[in-house]
Amino acid sequence: MFEIKRTVGSSHLDTHGNLRLSAAVDFMQDCCCFQLDSEKELTAYFNKHDITMFLISRQIDLIKPAHYGDRLRIRTSIYQFRSSYGYRNTLIYNDKEELLVASYAGGAFIDKNKGGSTAMPFAVMETVPMDEKFPDMDYLPRKIPLPKKPAETIFPQTPVFHAYIDHNHHVNNARYLDVAQEYLPDDFVTKTCRIEYKTAAKYGDCFVPIRYETAPGIWLISLQNPDGEIFANVEFRD
Repeated sequence: MFEIKRTVGSSHLDTHGNLRLSAAVDFMQDCCCFQLDSEKELTAYFNKHDITMFLISRQIDLIKPAHYGDRLRIRTSIYQFRSSYGYRNTLIYNDKEELLVASYAGGAFIDKNKGGSTAMPFAVMETVPMDEKFPDMDYLPRKIPLPKKPAETIFPQTPVFHAYIDHNHHVNNARYLDVAQEYLPDDFVTKTCRIEYKTAAKYGDCFVPIRYETAPGIWLISLQNPDGEIFANVEFRD
């Protein structure tokens, strides 16, 4: 288990004064990156062989809101590690040890030179500590297929702005949430969100947001390019 601490500030809040969904993902993402950095042999292998980890999916359960000034503990642990991919839990607690957010995410190891997945040697894998899978969560499938029925709404395309891009030169994982939430019904309150990342969007691309109501209380926002290639499918459940 790896832990970082954060205090909720005004820049992390939504219009209702609650911790913004994407801000929670920013916290969790930072925790995961710092945890990977702490694994010295893994990091050395990544750097030597020009390997990175590409996030393929994430599920977030919002259990209790956090507010301005709350002191948070963000904890992450790997519960499954295979040669070419891995899964982890990341949990957010307040200083009373109340669980606020539960998440699981999967990532694939990518050779940056070849552009495809790569396998990690067992000698490196066995240096990474493993923890038990968090039991108190309903694990939904990582894949989010598009419905066969027509979309409820196809919105006008919107550009990928510089502000969405991180040091990897593509849209940061949390920014897909910021974009997708713009196309939810105004009165919708998210309790569970899951994201399947398909193709990394870059500056100069355009999002075409396509909205489906897949079931009562479940909205799917598919962020595609004008040719129909999917960047990410983002599902929100009440």
